[in-house]
Amino acid sequence: MPENSKKHKGETSEKVGKSHDLNRKPRVRWTVELHELFVKAVNELGGPYEATPKNIMKLMDNEDITPDHIKSHLQKYRQSKDISSTPRSTSKGK
Repeated sequence: MPENSKKHKGETSEKVGKSHDLNRKPRVRWTVELHELFVKAVNELGGPYEATPKNIMKLMDNEDITPDHIKSHLQKYRQSKDISSTPRSTSKGK
């Protein structure tokens, strides 16, 4: 291996880093307002299990959000609904 092609721990190839950055949209910051818009769209579509990312995107009408952003947020939203709807278990030994 030539000396100049050795990588130190933590370094990445410039090609991989640049092409990766070009293909990715920036991370979305889900502000309170943006989340409320998301929740409103989900509720208009019949709830978190009936709403689809494509339809949520149409109702939100926000050009900075991709289908992947919606899919991820919807998955987390569904999980939070599952957790909050299940009763907490109590210890039976007391």
